[in-house]
Amino acid sequence: MGTSERETSDNDPLPGNKPRVIVICGPTATGKTAAGIALARALGGEIISADSMQVYRRMDIGTAKPTAAERAAVAHHLIDVVDPDEPFDAARYAAQARAEVLALHRRGAVPVIVGGTGLYIKALLHGLFRSDAGDPAVRRRLAAEAETGGIRELHARLAACDPESASRLHPNDTARILRALEVFEVTGRSISGFHREHRFAEAPFDALQIGLHLDRDVLYERIDCRVDAMLAAGLEDEVRGLLSAGYGPQLKSMQSIGYSHTAAWIAGRIGRDEAVRTLKRDTRRFAKRQMTWFRADSQIVWSRPDRISEITRLAREYLLRTPPDSAGTPSAGRPPSDILGEKLVTQVDRLKAED
Repeated sequence: MGTSERETSDNDPLPGNKPRVIVICGPTATGKTAAGIALARALGGEIISADSMQVYRRMDIGTAKPTAAERAAVAHHLIDVVDPDEPFDAARYAAQARAEVLALHRRGAVPVIVGGTGLYIKALLHGLFRSDAGDPAVRRRLAAEAETGGIRELHARLAACDPESASRLHPNDTARILRALEVFEVTGRSISGFHREHRFAEAPFDALQIGLHLDRDVLYERIDCRVDAMLAAGLEDEVRGLLSAGYGPQLKSMQSIGYSHTAAWIAGRIGRDEAVRTLKRDTRRFAKRQMTWFRADSQIVWSRPDRISEITRLAREYLLRTPPDSAGTPSAGRPPSDILGEKLVTQVDRLKAED
């Protein structure tokens, strides 16, 4: 069985006075950056990025990092943290983001978490499931199978034994696919099942999570336009520069959407038109996986990116609420998920139906 624990510190706020954070989340290309900046400016806050790709230096265009002007308008944290060949995972993110939240709390600034990496947000707000289950021999064998047969073959195997994890993971996410298969082979149980059982007695922060969504056709059009804009802005040159600097296609960072497609095109394995077509397709599929992840969180309040005034009003009301009393009366509890009148069942079902 797995074990889980959360580190505490003498500087942690007292119970009943947990730091409050605002989260702006949702699929890619839904306008999270603009909404987060507008909200942070209105609240006197600062932004903590929750994007697993924006932590990498030198990877700017393909990760849709906030521009220099946007970062000058509002302070951003956890962007450009490591080089592309350095390891960075949800555990490291949670530790650094937690420190940023506490620092902002002490300075009286509102932490606004902005991003689409659901695992990072979950790790910050609820901690990470940590399993002791593992076998180095199994791990080495699976890694060898990935080398010889390809990771997509192992992804298909994962889909048979743990369809929930397989649907959440990109077929090229080698590390997580191997880990999920390792856990299943060692324990006979899916890692997604362990994740569902994982709970913390008390979350370190009190959070208002606001998810942004768009109609499917609008979202897909925005994704296509974003890809075209990235190419026009110099994505090819950015990837060539990374490759020339020694950051090869085998790196986890270089296997991400946009970079892997462009690297394959540069290497001559596919043509430019094919690279663009598959990049747009894979980005749409990625957006669907993000939507599925966020939809599973009943605490998320859903809205649209053009409703900034409504989102700001909701955030202000949340920040002004009285914290729970010593008996635990939840006067500052999370708002109901229908507070903005937006439910996404139909939208998500339509996204799932799109291949």
